[in-house]
Amino acid sequence: MSNGLYQQLTCDCQAVCLLACGAPLGIATNATDETVTLWPSEAVQVGEGVDDLAFRAEGPDGDVQCCRRCGEVMLVEHEEAGVVAIPWTPVDDDAATLEVAASIRAPLEALGYRF
Repeated sequence: MSNGLYQQLTCDCQAVCLLACGAPLGIATNATDETVTLWPSEAVQVGEGVDDLAFRAEGPDGDVQCCRRCGEVMLVEHEEAGVVAIPWTPVDDDAATLEVAASIRAPLEALGYRF
């Protein structure tokens, strides 16, 4: 991770903290109508609480990682697509304008995301 722009997400009980560095790919809605921010897999790492993450393989819906303590879903990873979906939107003023590039929409739509 660089020292550049980043976003930080902490679960409800504050046991797990994720850091996402750089610019997100965009904002989408998942199959359950939640707004998520899509990031390249290499841009997201656990900043704190790696031992408190529970992992469950979800098949075509991605691999879910949630906090063992409070149960909050922290991210959904789509390894083959190289994308991580995080259930929060960036806090900067440009969040509403983060559109996913047309060149990567088709594979993400196949995963169930809407734009």
